Amino acid sequence: MGSALARTKDTLATEATTWAAKAGALRIVDRESCVNASHFLRSIKGLRAQIQQWFAPHVEAAMETKRKAEAARKALVDEMDRMEAPLVDAEAKVKRALIAWETDQEARRQVEERRLQAEAQRQAEAATLAAAAALEAEAVQTGDAAMLAEAHDILEQPIEAPVVVVKPDVPKVQGVTYRDQWKAHPEIDVKALAAAVASGAVPVTFLQPNLTAINQFCRATQGTQPVPGVRFYNDRQIAARG
Repeated sequence: MGSALARTKDTLATEATTWAAKAGALRIVDRESCVNASHFLRSIKGLRAQIQQWFAPHVEAAMETKRKAEAARKALVDEMDRMEAPLVDAEAKVKRALIAWETDQEARRQVEERRLQAEAQRQAEAATLAAAAALEAEAVQTGDAAMLAEAHDILEQPIEAPVVVVKPDVPKVQGVTYRDQWKAHPEIDVKALAAAVASGAVPVTFLQPNLTAINQFCRATQGTQPVPGVRFYNDRQIAARG
């Protein structure tokens, strides 16, 4: 086929198209055609090698330009990161302090809200009991049986005080927002999670198979040791040299 450096890119492209068309018409029906197809495969590999040889210096030149540009970009990014480093640390410290103060204020707010709710409940109960007692006394004095039954009904009903809400005391500053960001802790009980998936309690998407480890096991055992839920197969390959 000759050296790739002595041939043009257009010539190589034309040959690649021609050989691809020949491959489309290839039929292996006997031993001789199998041998011919094997030689044809080696020829294809040879043409591919020539194409790669032709493009190699151009690809390398482009890669060198990319490496220089990447080195320049990295130098600028490193300088930017060094300049920002003390501010990143300062930002983290201020955020931690604000979150700590906001968390403390929220805890205090909840304590005060519970205290006021309990006080409102006590007042509602006292008022209800006083009203029922007054109604009962009047019923006894007047001999009104219906009024007495109403007083007893009041005592039997659940007493619910109005809901007390204590507003947060964290000041709002334009450009600064607090938001919840719930996350799963990185320490996960895989066996318990797998059991939950198996029972249907959680979606199967909560588990991600480790295909690297599974394929390593498959290669080591050549697929002879079954694994529940995994189907091993032999993706047989063929290699050729040009």
